[in-house]
Amino acid sequence: MSEKNNPEIRVDVNYAVDLITEIFQAKSCSDYEAKTIAERLCGSNLKGHDSHGIARVPRYVEWMERGWVFPNLKPDVVVDAGAMACLDAKQGFGQVAGEYAVDEGISRAKKFGVSVVGLRNSGHLGRIGDWAERAADAGLISFHFVNVRGSLLVAPFGGSDRRGSTSPLAIGIPVKGKEHIVLDMATSTVAEGKVMVAQKGGKKLPDGALIDSSGNLTINPEAMYGKITDDEVPDPEKGTGAITAFGLHKGSGINFMMEMLGGALTGSGVSAGIDDKERRKFANGMLSLYITVEKMVDLDYFSKEVQSYADFVRESPPSDKNSKVLIPGDKEISTNNDRLANGLPVAPLVWENIKSTAQKLNVNDLERFEKAVK
Repeated sequence: MSEKNNPEIRVDVNYAVDLITEIFQAKSCSDYEAKTIAERLCGSNLKGHDSHGIARVPRYVEWMERGWVFPNLKPDVVVDAGAMACLDAKQGFGQVAGEYAVDEGISRAKKFGVSVVGLRNSGHLGRIGDWAERAADAGLISFHFVNVRGSLLVAPFGGSDRRGSTSPLAIGIPVKGKEHIVLDMATSTVAEGKVMVAQKGGKKLPDGALIDSSGNLTINPEAMYGKITDDEVPDPEKGTGAITAFGLHKGSGINFMMEMLGGALTGSGVSAGIDDKERRKFANGMLSLYITVEKMVDLDYFSKEVQSYADFVRESPPSDKNSKVLIPGDKEISTNNDRLANGLPVAPLVWENIKSTAQKLNVNDLERFEKAVK
């Protein structure tokens, strides 16, 4: 099969994890950190969040070379106040820093019933639903408010240039004996990674996802990146357009508040300020709230009520007779099952860019990775 002549290939997730692990080992990440990054990136693809998946590998490597993210750093607890804490990731990888922050929140919520944990100066945290799922596994409800310092990508409602970040939000609900319910979403119409996937020949963007510098709605990724060659890493700094906020003024308002919570309150900083003379250094800030269900109500009762309402909503007659009504997390679960069995759907150019990155780092034993393509 020629990858170039196919709009999509399928890559075995286990091979992808191995290759990406080797890439980050070659960039001096510890074995644990390299595999954690690889597993969480591939996990994003498994859940259908391709924007936060393996397409980001070349960009992560580029960020390391720019000094925007550093390997093998353990976050420091900089605020320790009972049920409240804040961790400084020191520009370490978010896939690892996120685990530390969530585990801190779980531990404190188990003791106090609730906890509030901030995380500042983190490398890209990946799919924020990961952190809601990690808390749900421990029986906790959680809320995660995230901003992206130094990342101006989103136009405010009524505006036509970049004034905010994609600012994702995740909420996790544990259900005893069942799949957890997780809402995971950007407060922009799409995550920037989805624009990157579209630029590499992947899924097209929805109508109105982007706005150009003249105020015209578009789906052309050139609004974000300008014209680039196939082997270039998409760079949002080269474009003059912006991503729109979801839900018009309502989504734009939520996007704004994420800067206050994930950025200003954690001490990580907002995406940009009025007096900035140059771009702020990229980092994620995340404010997370945790609630131990059993401290409030019987977990069996809670799970039964949640499941009953979930089934009630799912049984609504669908407006589209060819589909069915879903609740948050349903699509991710079915996508995960399909991709575990059939591989990760990847645009050929994305896979070529990952292999090229591997070769540049002397990860040259790539023959076995050709077998990854189904």
